[in-house]
Amino acid sequence: MDPCELIIGQTLLRQIIEHCLEEKPFEACGVLTGRQGRVLHAYATENAKRSPIFYEVDPRQQEEILAQMAARGEELVAIYHSHPSASAMPSQNDIRLAVHYPEAMRVIVSLVGPSDVRAFRIREGQVETVSLCSPTDVVGEWHDLRSLEGS
Repeated sequence: MDPCELIIGQTLLRQIIEHCLEEKPFEACGVLTGRQGRVLHAYATENAKRSPIFYEVDPRQQEEILAQMAARGEELVAIYHSHPSASAMPSQNDIRLAVHYPEAMRVIVSLVGPSDVRAFRIREGQVETVSLCSPTDVVGEWHDLRSLEGS
């Protein structure tokens, strides 16, 4: 069995980190879709909260992602967001919000010092670290939905 529970290609992971840095000082957020823990599509979305400590994926963008995901026969692999001034560990708010889409892993990008990326499963208030691998030979598609805002 593959020791990696979550596989994000190195290029996609770099784009996720860049998205998080672009949104600083606010939390960035996005959605990762694919199959069996392998990310095939990464979506940068607007943080509807525009907050340095909270995030909410823009509801219209979320609907678009879920429609595209269903059309491709993919699953919701993970939801990512950044912690502009905290570690890459789930906050109490992150744990509380994980009741939405509990099957999805959570990826947190800390922007304190060098970017630190960690993945978790959060179910019924329990946090479990997930092994994350970022191979160079895995490719996926990057979708920046932020440009759709206001259209």
